[in-house]
Amino acid sequence: MAEITTGEVREYLRPYEGKIVNLDNIRSEFNIQRGTKSFDAVRNIMFQLSKQNVVKPTGVRPGDFKVLTIVLPVTFSLDGDDKEGVLDIRYPRSYSDDTSFSLEDLVEISRGDLILITGETNYGKTAIALSFLAENLSLLPSSTLMGSEYTSSDGQISPKLKRRLKRMDWAKWVENGTPRFKLLPVEHDYEDYMDKGGMTVIDWISLPGEYYLIDRVTKTLKNGEGDGIGVVVIQKNKDAEFAEGGQRSERYADLVLKIDRFGEFESLLRVGKVKAPKGRVSGRTWAFGITDKGANLENIREVVRCTQCWGRGYVGSNQNRKRCPSCEGRKFVNKEANANH
Repeated sequence: MAEITTGEVREYLRPYEGKIVNLDNIRSEFNIQRGTKSFDAVRNIMFQLSKQNVVKPTGVRPGDFKVLTIVLPVTFSLDGDDKEGVLDIRYPRSYSDDTSFSLEDLVEISRGDLILITGETNYGKTAIALSFLAENLSLLPSSTLMGSEYTSSDGQISPKLKRRLKRMDWAKWVENGTPRFKLLPVEHDYEDYMDKGGMTVIDWISLPGEYYLIDRVTKTLKNGEGDGIGVVVIQKNKDAEFAEGGQRSERYADLVLKIDRFGEFESLLRVGKVKAPKGRVSGRTWAFGITDKGANLENIREVVRCTQCWGRGYVGSNQNRKRCPSCEGRKFVNKEANANH
């Protein structure tokens, strides 16, 4: 046969973008025998393609090359107004006493953003996540809820979730007998089931023993949502600053909301990382209650660190320590009360 050409090798590589090929794979595909001109030509062609940024040697095994994914430059203009791509997102609020976090006035969310909710077990992560879903059912063309605990073993909605949704009676979950969101029993590979351009809520991501992978997972989710938005829940340990996976869990998030316990019966929501703040918002904190067996929020109010104990929860020396009478050991007080103190 005639000597193999660069064009033939390029055509062979086309389906392998992002994957590893070996010189022996190519020779086998074209039935090239040792001692022929094409045998050495394959190596020379691959090294020439390496100079052209079509492939690159992996450096792991001799003859291995990674086929590079073709990336074209983005054509763009600066026409359009400053609100292009910004979403009029609604944040969780209380419908029992008309209190809210007022985050609409503090944070800007755009298409393609990822909202991360981290927190301890049983202190409001799911209530916040479901409220995001309910508040924004009409914001984008589609809405999806993923979570292994939301469905039973027979593939039906779990009775627990059904009861919770019924208690959120301010939300219109069903219209004309059809659910307004897709409920998917997905525990991994979430990006494969996301609707690009829609809202996807994932409650929650678990990577037992592989927490170091969390940044890869969130990056994949961010890519998978397209021009939609994602709301992702991750567990965090008591009093921990970051969720499972540490700081890398927040690497690709555009807004991070951290939830901790507040006293015996309430929760704290603290704004962490914010990529598009409208003002001073990172670090601001709100206390809130959870009612109706975990379904709804109540008594949302901004709190600040107690100035009497400086956020320690106690006054006095270590030998004569007493619970702070101002914050009652909770380290935070209502913002208005602190201003009047």
